[in-house]
Amino acid sequence: MLPDGVSLGRLQGPLSALASLSPHFTGAVRIHEPEGTGFVLVQGGSPYAAAIEDTGKGLLLSGDEAYRHLLDRPSFNYELIAYTAEETEVAREVARETGCRISEGGINAAAWTPSAGTGRLDQIARQPGVIAVSVFHEGFALQSLGSADFEHVAAVAEDLLRAGTSITTDIEMGDLSQMILETPAGKLIIAPYGDLSLCILTKSDANLGLIRLSIRGMQDNSG
Repeated sequence: MLPDGVSLGRLQGPLSALASLSPHFTGAVRIHEPEGTGFVLVQGGSPYAAAIEDTGKGLLLSGDEAYRHLLDRPSFNYELIAYTAEETEVAREVARETGCRISEGGINAAAWTPSAGTGRLDQIARQPGVIAVSVFHEGFALQSLGSADFEHVAAVAEDLLRAGTSITTDIEMGDLSQMILETPAGKLIIAPYGDLSLCILTKSDANLGLIRLSIRGMQDNSG
């Protein structure tokens, strides 16, 4: 009954971590688990509807109960589905008709709070010479800090990352850890980050050593 939207990829982790990855996300978080399925609908980073069927526990929850149940779970598999403004209106109508709306009290009682991932991204953004930093997946920017055309940068970075991964595989160099493109005007650094990827735009005089150290710290803690 919900709109198809555009899939941004499948992820794994707690629901609260999504606020760090995409604080202004609009669309659906579709839960895919062996013991059940469900969804959370979000607009501009604010969840407004939820439902979950947990066949393992014999639960069928909606609204506030479903939302709190999902927030209490330490981790699950989910898919991010981006919605347009028109699709969001359709999703809101579906939520109203099916009684899945989350009340204001439900949101406040179990807040959609960022995880430590935001702090790690901010640590890179504060490095001297960094213009912008973004976490992206399948060419879509999920979280970004700084000043840049993040949609365009994420799409280009995805293409470069795939090309770099293909090259390192072909010449048997092992797994790709970072890529650096450098011009007189600045640098672009791209790196895998768990199931996601990072890209950093810097000025030409940025200290690459400090930035690469920060990236490695994020990569080491991505699992």
